[in-house]
Amino acid sequence: MSEVTLSILAPLPVFRDEIIGAETLAPRPGTLEGKTVGLMPNWRPSAFDLLKAVGEVITERCGVKAVVMEQPTREVPVGKGRLLDGMAEQLDDLARRVDAVITATGD
Repeated sequence: MSEVTLSILAPLPVFRDEIIGAETLAPRPGTLEGKTVGLMPNWRPSAFDLLKAVGEVITERCGVKAVVMEQPTREVPVGKGRLLDGMAEQLDDLARRVDAVITATGD
């Protein structure tokens, strides 16, 4: 039998706040205990179910005060701006109501 060599790559994320600097992003809370957490799925079919399960787990394990499931606008006109430009009002409103946001995509 011949020998086979495999190379395995483990992608490690580099977070934007580690590259650009902490002043460009909201600070991350040290804990979720007593916090209100927003859950924001994208438009993919399983994102809602995935985040619903995450919400149940963090409620059970992390002592969050509340979990808020935010539904994104189904059709966002992009025009000449970026996708998030059309959601700025909704995102600002969510940011005022919660201490942290978890987002997900799911198919």
